Amino acid sequence: MFKIKTERQLRKEFWKFMKASFPELAKEYKRNKRQNEYCADIRCMFVDFVDYLARHRFITQELANDVTL
Repeated sequence: MFKIKTERQLRKEFWKFMKASFPELAKEYKRNKRQNEYCADIRCMFVDFVDYLARHRFITQELANDVTL
């Protein structure tokens, strides 16, 4: 059932989602940017994205607990 297995895959899927849904915010993506360098809107969306994936068993709870933007 778990389709996303690594933090890297999860971040890649998040930015794909952002590009499709919120292109103006997706422009903020920078490869070397740290989590706290993103605006609060992006960080909140990431948390919601991870929570959704964990609740619907696309990722493990362990991955959800460990992943950072």
